[in-house]
Amino acid sequence: MRALGTGMLIAVAFCAQAQDKRDVLYQVSTIDALLSGIYDSVATVDDVLDQGDIGLGTFDAADGEMMVLDGVVYQATFDGSMNVMPPSTGTPFMAVTHFVPDRVLDAPELENFAAFSAWLEGHLPSRNIAYAVRVDGHFANITYRSVPRQHKPYPPLIDVIRNQAVFERKEVEGTLMGFWCPTFMNGVNVAGLHLHFLSADRSVGGHVLNVSLKDAKVGIDDTNGWDVQLPMVPAYLNADLGADQGSDLKNAEQGGALPDASAH
Repeated sequence: MRALGTGMLIAVAFCAQAQDKRDVLYQVSTIDALLSGIYDSVATVDDVLDQGDIGLGTFDAADGEMMVLDGVVYQATFDGSMNVMPPSTGTPFMAVTHFVPDRVLDAPELENFAAFSAWLEGHLPSRNIAYAVRVDGHFANITYRSVPRQHKPYPPLIDVIRNQAVFERKEVEGTLMGFWCPTFMNGVNVAGLHLHFLSADRSVGGHVLNVSLKDAKVGIDDTNGWDVQLPMVPAYLNADLGADQGSDLKNAEQGGALPDASAH
């Protein structure tokens, strides 16, 4: 694999018990780095796709939301359009795994994201490992967002979210993809459930803010290995990542609640 970004990256192994790379959550950079406004590319999507076929992330300069499904990388743009991205596309943060579900469940009708998250957590064998989650089905309602491309000097993510575009679709078929991560990984990734959405016709998608499940199958892939590639670039090495950014992360994840979010 090519060197990622400027210089080499540090591989941090969080668990040596993963059987093979199918049980590993592989990510480039950390969510705290993204919160701090470190948006320059440190890898190409081609580099990362060697490590998985499902996942999420963003693009160089935080240009929209990323969905990785069946090995294809999609960009949901600020104006609501959808692009399939070439292998050379840069990313400052991307997380993937090879999705092989350990269990597939029929979800009941669930009225919102919080209800789905609680239902899902009730079916996890442990809260001390990560899980890849894929939901295929019909959604009575889904609210999702994308963000505009940023320009230097980059603002922190919480400021970017204040200018997000929020979209809503009713009675739509599609796929949710992402990860559930344990609390102790907060800052490296998003603790709890983090999902992105892609419609069945591949025309719309983005970061999920809320969702109502009507008829859906939920695949859960136990993921007991973690491979975090830390960028050896000045913006990352010189950043102050020691502060607790939990509040900003919560606001970024639930950004539809911010008062100046625009609905589409």
